[in-house]
Amino acid sequence: MLRFSRAQAEDESFLYEVYASSRIEEVGAWGWGPGQIDQFLRMQYGFQQKAYAAQYPEAEWEIIWLGQERVGRRMTARLEDRIVLVDLALLPAYQRQGIGTSLLQTLQHEAQKAAKPLCLSVQVHNPARRLYERLGFRTVQETELYCEMIWHADTLF
Repeated sequence: MLRFSRAQAEDESFLYEVYASSRIEEVGAWGWGPGQIDQFLRMQYGFQQKAYAAQYPEAEWEIIWLGQERVGRRMTARLEDRIVLVDLALLPAYQRQGIGTSLLQTLQHEAQKAAKPLCLSVQVHNPARRLYERLGFRTVQETELYCEMIWHADTLF
C-alpha cells in the first residue's frame, strides 16, 4: 500500500538519492568520473531545490512509501486555482510497476474533487510523458526542453 510522509531534514540524503537516480544515466554518458558526476549532481540538486522553493513556496516534499520501503519523492503545490505536480520521481527498482500511475490517478481524483486542473511540466524526451498522455494530460505549451501539460476533471482516465 502506498503512503506519504512529509520529508524531514533527515530525509535529505534520500531525496538526493532519488534525484541522482533520475539523472545518472544521462550524466554518466558524459564520460566523467564518479567524483565529477556526484559533484555535478549535488550542484544541480541544490539548484533544483532553490528553484522549486522560489516558484512554489507553499509546496512540500513528501516521501513515497510502499509498505515499509521508501520508493520515491513527490512535491505537490495545491494552489487556489490549480494543483501542480512539481516533481515526482521513483527509484529505478520501483519504476514500471504501476506506482506512478496510481500516484497520478490519486492526484487526478483530488483535482476532480476540488474542481481544479492538475498541471505538470516534463522534459520533452522523458518517457514519463507517454504515461501522462495515456492518463489524459494534454500539452498546453512546449519548448525545446520542456512540455507543460494539464489535466481537467472532464478528461477520462
